[in-house]
Amino acid sequence: METIKFNCPFCQHSIELSASFGGKEVSCPNCSNNIQVPQAAPGSGKEKINPQQILYSGTRQAKNVFDDLRKIKFKEEVIPIDQSNIQMLLRDYAFWAVTLMGVVPLLIVTVNQLNAQLTLFALFFAFVWGVILKRFAINDDGGWILPISSLFFTGIVGIWLLLFIYRVFLPDFYINLSDSKHSFVSLIGLIFHVGIWEETMKAVPLLVVVLLFKSKIKPIHMITIGVFSGLGFAAFENLHYGQSAVNRAFSMANNYGAVGLESGVKNAMINVMLRAVSLVFCHAVWSGIVAYFVATAAIRKERVVALIILGIMVAAFLHGFYNWLQGHQQTMAALVAGFSFVLFYGYLIKLRSMGELYESQQQMLK
Repeated sequence: METIKFNCPFCQHSIELSASFGGKEVSCPNCSNNIQVPQAAPGSGKEKINPQQILYSGTRQAKNVFDDLRKIKFKEEVIPIDQSNIQMLLRDYAFWAVTLMGVVPLLIVTVNQLNAQLTLFALFFAFVWGVILKRFAINDDGGWILPISSLFFTGIVGIWLLLFIYRVFLPDFYINLSDSKHSFVSLIGLIFHVGIWEETMKAVPLLVVVLLFKSKIKPIHMITIGVFSGLGFAAFENLHYGQSAVNRAFSMANNYGAVGLESGVKNAMINVMLRAVSLVFCHAVWSGIVAYFVATAAIRKERVVALIILGIMVAAFLHGFYNWLQGHQQTMAALVAGFSFVLFYGYLIKLRSMGELYESQQQMLK
């Protein structure tokens, strides 16, 4: 016998009736609503759609959804913030790190002046690396005032003082060694001119802090101060190199037209990203290496000057050798940067063990 299978439009109960009921009204055995049995197309078995039933069913479902929405407590469901978790958020380091990383750049671009935006972005990347190194690599729970002061001192006063020394005190032949066409002479210049003087200047704020506060500064905090000094140097130096990259792009546009402009802009973008991310890191690591030797000298209280000079020489060699390889073999330069961090991390491990000796010495002095 031919049958008609369909669902009740009100409760979706499955119903099967004889084909003779097609087009007639029947009562649903489940919900008792009156429904019209669809006509079965010959040989198809498909239900006949009743627009009125669909409209009625849709209206009823919409009413149910609306009633459910009225019963929802939106304050609890949509805004999961109350007095207790506000306190948790204020102390949650990961929350603030991720928030600042995502929001601060959006705030920087609201500043009208382009030069101000560039300066703020340079400082932003320096502070990002500062937080990462202080929190995760150095694991220093000390304050922020001295590290941040070190950053701005080196970035503003230190770079100006270094340029003043270059102009007034250093002979031209010495300054030009790093630009020599002879590869070996260039390497010597990059180590004994660029490396030595930059690493010495980055060490100045740390040495001042050690002289002023002496035993009040923990050795591990000395590393943080040194690292932030390197970050400040890199941040403000990057502004100069960013402008140089723009000037090169302009020159290429004048010489080669649209093709030169495209190439120059892409090179400038790569240069800015490289310096904002990796070279800030490199400067921080190299100055951190010098800081390790300063901290070691503070703990041992012997061969102080020799240890500081040794630290500057190690950092200057890594710094100069990296710069030299950048112009010859960039893959090797990247490996030197990686080795620098491995060396720095090894120094940190060694310093933590020496720090126990330092703490015992301080207890004895008290």
